[in-house]
Amino acid sequence: MAMNLCAYSQYLPPARFESVSYIGMLFPVFLLLTVCFMAFWLVVTKWRLCSVSLCGMLLCAGSVRTYCPINIKSDIPEGAIKVLSYNVMIMQDDTDPDPAKTTTAQYLRRQDADIVCLQEAPQRSEEVAEWLKDIYPYCQVNRDKNTILTCLSKHPILSATRIEYESIANCSYAYRIAIQHGGDSNRVDTVLVVNNHLEGYHLLPEDKTDYKTIVRHVDDEDNEIRYFSLTSKLCAANAIRSLQADSVAHYVDTQKEQYKIVCGDFNDTPISYTHHRLTRTLNDTFSRSGCGLGISYNKNGMYFRIDNILVSPNIQPCETQVDHYSKISDHYPIISWVKLQ
Repeated sequence: MAMNLCAYSQYLPPARFESVSYIGMLFPVFLLLTVCFMAFWLVVTKWRLCSVSLCGMLLCAGSVRTYCPINIKSDIPEGAIKVLSYNVMIMQDDTDPDPAKTTTAQYLRRQDADIVCLQEAPQRSEEVAEWLKDIYPYCQVNRDKNTILTCLSKHPILSATRIEYESIANCSYAYRIAIQHGGDSNRVDTVLVVNNHLEGYHLLPEDKTDYKTIVRHVDDEDNEIRYFSLTSKLCAANAIRSLQADSVAHYVDTQKEQYKIVCGDFNDTPISYTHHRLTRTLNDTFSRSGCGLGISYNKNGMYFRIDNILVSPNIQPCETQVDHYSKISDHYPIISWVKLQ
């Protein structure tokens, strides 16, 4: 029952149901417990109890597939484009003044993606882009309040538009990029690419310490105080982010472009209102062509997939992966090969 409540919480707008908006984060915990109980009932041949657990799994099968998909890897078709989304944490570890020597710029050069969307880009984004100009002749650096979004592309960027919503330190930009359809030089389509850095939880170091204490020391008497302090911040951020997701989804749905790609740091898990709202008309490339948990945030004991690449139904996700070998940022890059149909 608890697993199903977590799964269906994604349908509740946090702006209206703020106090329960965080329970989707607990979905993997109850999913794991359900699987363990099923295995136990099988071992002790309690078929009726095992069937109850199985029914619970089936009632939220869609959420299970969204959170931990299993897809058979296939060959990447000719004409597919490679999209990379990466929160680079302002390249804090890249202190060398020469962009050619920064690990982030070198990583982007090795990946050789067709379209790169960066969140929390550094102040010297123009210098990095200049060094990568032989690969990415087209670049948009958008400075907005307390954050920078950057789009690097092998294909012409026709325009950049800010998507309006309230935020102190986050933003979303829509780029219109001219891409040859399937590599056919006789057909060029304008693809709407939206780069997002949605509202974060703004947790202080002591909040992250409290989270670790709650997880590691369940019997601690002060956990109740820590829990309510932490969840109040989670709920407030969820409410703000839900309105941002509404704005992005409305913008994407009302644009005339046939092909649409929405990516970035959503700061929310796959079982959340944010993810659900943005995938009403778009497909999650990781759920469709990835495998496993795809954890993209890797610090402070908080391991979630919060970075995403979504595409319109007329774009085929061919393969999607989270690059866990890249240790440059507190996020891992997410990479997807997609083909316009």
